Amino acid sequence: MQKFNNPGDIHFVTFRTYKKYPYFKDEKCCLILLEELNYYRTKFSLKIYDYVILPDHIHCLIYFEDEDLTISRIVQAIKGFTARRIIKLYSSIGSWEQLLPATRPEADKQHFRKLKYKIWQPDFYDFNVQTDKKFWEKLEYIHNNPIKHRLTDDISKYKFCSWRNYELNDHSIFKIDYCE
Repeated sequence: MQKFNNPGDIHFVTFRTYKKYPYFKDEKCCLILLEELNYYRTKFSLKIYDYVILPDHIHCLIYFEDEDLTISRIVQAIKGFTARRIIKLYSSIGSWEQLLPATRPEADKQHFRKLKYKIWQPDFYDFNVQTDKKFWEKLEYIHNNPIKHRLTDDISKYKFCSWRNYELNDHSIFKIDYCE
């Protein structure tokens, strides 16, 4: 899928776990992901306007202005270090059954290199948000995802979603950036 890196566009991105494995049912994995999002927000001067972490995927709205940066590089960095940390977490506590072995299909040998375990699917979905209307549409979509996937019937109780930031002014889990 082609990615467009127009400076000043907001990117609605979605990335999924390998074979849709529910790594993010584990709160420790969610916190690792949020720590990496926060780290790269600082490193790359990103703005993160919205997010939701679901058991097998994440949606977020990311903004950056650096013309030398690409959304692919940003997502690759976040996924790479998140994967390393999750593998290290499960390895350190001996929970090997939580890790999916990386299979090496003939068509994807280049990507797998010598990986023993895999956390993320290759690639990701990216949509450039260019209007206020589309921004609010994507934000609402993200906030409704836990209900859509039947993870909760009350979004205020879903811990890993920026709905809490917007509606409850709760930044205790993750501090989002507000769009001006």
